Amino acid sequence: MPLSIVSSDERAGSDPASALARPADLVMISCSDAELARYALAWHGAGCDLPALYLAKVQRLLPHPEADLRAAIATARAVLIHLPHGLDDWRRGIEGVAASARDRRIALAVVAAADPADPALDALSNLPRTTLRRLAALCHRSDARSARAVLTQLSLAAGLPIAPWLDAPTDAVPELVRGEAR
Repeated sequence: MPLSIVSSDERAGSDPASALARPADLVMISCSDAELARYALAWHGAGCDLPALYLAKVQRLLPHPEADLRAAIATARAVLIHLPHGLDDWRRGIEGVAASARDRRIALAVVAAADPADPALDALSNLPRTTLRRLAALCHRSDARSARAVLTQLSLAAGLPIAPWLDAPTDAVPELVRGEAR
């Protein structure tokens, strides 16, 4: 299955994500390049057939999700949005994603770095609170095992097979992004 990584932090007019979005089972949206890189490494490190994964920067939600992100979300089984802080700056984009998730019965988790128990984010999410708390706690950690656990938990919430995530990770060769890990 494919791994799509997109970024919106390029200079105006040179967006590398202008290519068509690939369908994905899991969509991870974060403000942190390092966090997205951890998910990509965990995905590559599993060494077997995995659910398709789409990684995107949270800025792609402003003010509404961009076309390729909407396409990825439309085919997803689960979406996780990890915000740098509360909902205010991202409200319009996330509300659009939440409405799409409800309409299409897509598992949605919205968590924040600052407060893992934000009632406004819980209201937008459609997963049980215990699952949201577990995902929030795992998102706050910066290790590879936590990234694998997030992908496992999200796969489970989506009804996808989780066996690939439970196996011991193989030795992964990290890909350099612009010559450095972020």
